[in-house]
Amino acid sequence: MVEHKVDTLTDDQVKILALLSVGTAEEKIAEQLSMSTHAVRVETGSILEKINAPNLLQAVLWAALRL
Repeated sequence: MVEHKVDTLTDDQVKILALLSVGTAEEKIAEQLSMSTHAVRVETGSILEKINAPNLLQAVLWAALRL
């Protein structure tokens, strides 16, 4: 179960999660946030850890309820 709060995420992580939630590709997210695709992947992994989500689908569902 995913239970952690939004305030544990950095501003960039919130932006990444919001963009992933609407289906934005990693490459486009990287471009929009002026970071590398590798950085987006690393941040995505950190998001999953922070909100205790086992996968991206669960993270997107978590975001839909909280962002």
